[in-house]
Amino acid sequence: MTQPYECEVRFRIEDIDAFEATLAGLGARVALPYEFTDHYYKPAGTPWDPVEKSLRIREWVDPPRPTTICFARLEIMTIDGLTFKRSLYPEGKQSLFSGPIDLCRTLLADLGFEFWFALRKEKARLWEIRDHHFNTAVEYIRGIGWTAEIEFEGKKPRVAGPAIQNALNLLKIPPRLVTHKPISAIYLEATAPSSNDENKG
Repeated sequence: MTQPYECEVRFRIEDIDAFEATLAGLGARVALPYEFTDHYYKPAGTPWDPVEKSLRIREWVDPPRPTTICFARLEIMTIDGLTFKRSLYPEGKQSLFSGPIDLCRTLLADLGFEFWFALRKEKARLWEIRDHHFNTAVEYIRGIGWTAEIEFEGKKPRVAGPAIQNALNLLKIPPRLVTHKPISAIYLEATAPSSNDENKG
């Protein structure tokens, strides 16, 4: 899902069967099944806020596509009580280089970046809801569970914000499950050792 200056929220899915039943009731269809691993990098020895920026190697499993280094920079906006993220680049994620994954890794290392973490999006489906003019990407990620995202074209954020809220309402997603944070930040929070774990032993 890539829109110009994409505006997006992500939400947690508590019951995948119930959610897919809601999709069916809206006349949704699977437009694209997919699976890939994102290998995230950050500057060596420098703080890096995953809510603001992401640098990753996207390694496709299905459909077969070139392995690509992607960069994204985001701003966080709140309109009519809904907080969402907006890409600061015209096509969302910017593709910087495509090639074998070993070459991608070497290139980033030579540029002063170090590997941070990887997450795999499995059992993923892009659902198309034609009657209501939007799509949602539904993904399973180990360490998080089922999540989904909704994205709208973001040249006019004051139009995109209400459109996102309307889509959330149609999908019956309560506000407590919705976040403006990108999946990288969500994953780091979900998989970080708890203070109890750190105090054991």
